[in-house]
Amino acid sequence: MAKQRKKQPKLHHDAVTPFRDKLWALVKEQAKGMDGAHVVLALKQAGEEIWAVGIDDTYSSMKHQDDEPLGNAFDITWLTVVCIKLKEIKAGNKPRVRAKG
Repeated sequence: MAKQRKKQPKLHHDAVTPFRDKLWALVKEQAKGMDGAHVVLALKQAGEEIWAVGIDDTYSSMKHQDDEPLGNAFDITWLTVVCIKLKEIKAGNKPRVRAKG
Protein backbone atom coordinates (compact mmCIF):
# COMPACT_ATOMS: atom_id res chain seq x y z
CA MET A 1 0.00 0.00 0.00
CA ALA A 2 1.52 3.32 -1.09
CA LYS A 3 1.86 6.12 1.40
CA GLN A 4 -0.34 9.09 0.76
CA ARG A 5 1.43 12.40 0.51
CA LYS A 6 0.23 15.01 2.91
CA LYS A 7 -1.08 18.08 1.19
CA GLN A 8 0.88 21.19 1.94
CA PRO A 9 -1.38 23.88 3.34
CA LYS A 10 -1.86 26.71 0.90
CA LEU A 11 -0.24 29.87 2.09
CA HIS A 12 -2.59 32.80 1.98
CA HIS A 13 -0.84 36.05 1.25
CA ASP A 14 -2.40 39.46 1.24
CA ALA A 15 -2.04 41.69 -1.79
CA VAL A 16 0.88 43.56 -0.20
CA THR A 17 3.25 40.59 0.06
CA PRO A 18 4.31 40.65 -3.61
CA PHE A 19 5.03 44.38 -3.35
CA ARG A 20 7.13 43.83 -0.23
CA ASP A 21 9.04 41.10 -2.03
CA LYS A 22 9.73 43.47 -4.93
CA LEU A 23 11.03 46.06 -2.48
CA TRP A 24 13.47 43.49 -1.10
CA ALA A 25 14.66 42.92 -4.68
CA LEU A 26 15.04 46.69 -5.09
CA VAL A 27 17.12 46.89 -1.90
CA LYS A 28 19.31 44.10 -3.26
CA GLU A 29 19.71 45.93 -6.58
CA GLN A 30 20.47 49.25 -4.84
CA ALA A 31 23.10 47.55 -2.65
CA LYS A 32 24.77 45.72 -5.55
CA GLY A 33 28.37 46.80 -5.92
CA MET A 34 28.37 48.80 -2.69
CA ASP A 35 30.83 48.40 0.14
CA GLY A 36 29.37 46.39 3.02
CA ALA A 37 30.05 49.28 5.39
CA HIS A 38 27.87 51.55 3.25
CA VAL A 39 25.02 49.04 3.32
CA VAL A 40 25.31 48.76 7.10
CA LEU A 41 25.26 52.57 7.36
CA ALA A 42 22.08 52.71 5.26
CA LEU A 43 20.40 50.04 7.41
CA LYS A 44 21.44 51.77 10.63
CA GLN A 45 20.22 55.16 9.53
CA ALA A 46 16.93 53.77 8.28
CA GLY A 47 16.34 52.26 11.71
CA GLU A 48 17.28 55.53 13.42
CA GLU A 49 14.86 57.54 11.31
CA ILE A 50 12.02 55.11 11.87
CA TRP A 51 12.72 55.29 15.61
CA ALA A 52 13.07 59.09 15.59
CA VAL A 53 9.67 59.73 14.05
CA GLY A 54 7.94 57.13 16.23
CA ILE A 55 6.99 54.55 13.61
CA ASP A 56 8.47 51.75 15.72
CA ASP A 57 6.38 52.83 18.73
CA THR A 58 3.29 52.99 16.57
CA TYR A 59 3.92 49.45 15.34
CA SER A 60 4.67 48.20 18.85
CA SER A 61 1.42 49.63 20.17
CA MET A 62 -0.70 47.85 17.56
CA LYS A 63 -2.65 44.75 18.39
CA HIS A 64 -2.10 41.76 16.15
CA GLN A 65 1.60 42.42 15.56
CA ASP A 66 1.88 38.86 14.32
CA ASP A 67 -0.57 39.52 11.50
CA GLU A 68 1.14 39.39 8.12
CA PRO A 69 -0.51 42.56 6.72
CA LEU A 70 0.70 44.69 9.64
CA GLY A 71 4.17 43.21 9.40
CA ASN A 72 4.20 43.87 5.67
CA ALA A 73 3.22 47.51 6.25
CA PHE A 74 6.11 47.96 8.68
CA ASP A 75 8.50 46.18 6.28
CA ILE A 76 7.44 48.44 3.41
CA THR A 77 8.04 51.54 5.52
CA TRP A 78 11.48 50.35 6.60
CA LEU A 79 12.50 49.10 3.14
CA THR A 80 11.49 52.42 1.59
CA VAL A 81 13.79 54.33 3.93
CA VAL A 82 16.61 51.82 3.32
CA CYS A 83 16.26 52.31 -0.47
CA ILE A 84 16.43 56.09 -0.02
CA LYS A 85 19.57 55.79 2.10
CA LEU A 86 21.24 53.41 -0.36
CA LYS A 87 20.44 55.73 -3.26
CA GLU A 88 21.91 58.70 -1.38
CA ILE A 89 25.14 56.80 -0.75
CA LYS A 90 25.37 55.60 -4.37
CA ALA A 91 24.98 59.21 -5.53
CA GLY A 92 28.04 60.10 -3.46
CA ASN A 93 26.10 61.94 -0.79
CA LYS A 94 26.70 61.39 2.88
CA PRO A 95 23.33 60.28 4.23
CA ARG A 96 22.16 61.90 7.40
CA VAL A 97 19.40 61.28 9.87
CA ARG A 98 16.80 63.92 9.06
CA ALA A 99 14.42 63.22 11.90
CA LYS A 100 15.59 63.86 15.41
CA GLY A 101 14.12 61.85 18.27
